[in-house]
Amino acid sequence: MKTATALLVRTIAEPPTSSVHASPDQWALPLVPMPRLAPRALAQPTPLREKASTFVQALVEVMAGDRPVAQMAAWMSADVYDQLVQRLSVQARSTQVLHSRSAARVGSVHVAMIDELSAEIAARMVQSGRSRALAVRLDLQQTLRGGQQWRCTALTWG
Repeated sequence: MKTATALLVRTIAEPPTSSVHASPDQWALPLVPMPRLAPRALAQPTPLREKASTFVQALVEVMAGDRPVAQMAAWMSADVYDQLVQRLSVQARSTQVLHSRSAARVGSVHVAMIDELSAEIAARMVQSGRSRALAVRLDLQQTLRGGQQWRCTALTWG
């Protein structure tokens, strides 16, 4: 049986005999230390990351039943809001849903800019020791008053 550290190599040279688990046609891979990673340049909070964290926290509270879903309407496009309302109503009718009163919280939020007007957010929700993944797309859109606002245009969770 091959080990995870063994590599099948076809060569003319003789394999080293110092490896305990290596067969004649296998070589043990050398252990190479992992390079030290520089601190993240995005570790500093940015305005979009703060807005994304606030949005995801509100969304987590809605999904946990601690906040009314109507409060999300201003932050979402109409089709995404309807999708959220429909999925939450199906979830409420399901007999398999765990009705836990433990507080839901955001475990992590990662923001990736697609371009200047679009961002994708990957987040992790934690409730009752279980984690759920959230994926959100935010687009910068014009408001009726002429300003700009980040609005959720896609949402999925599992």
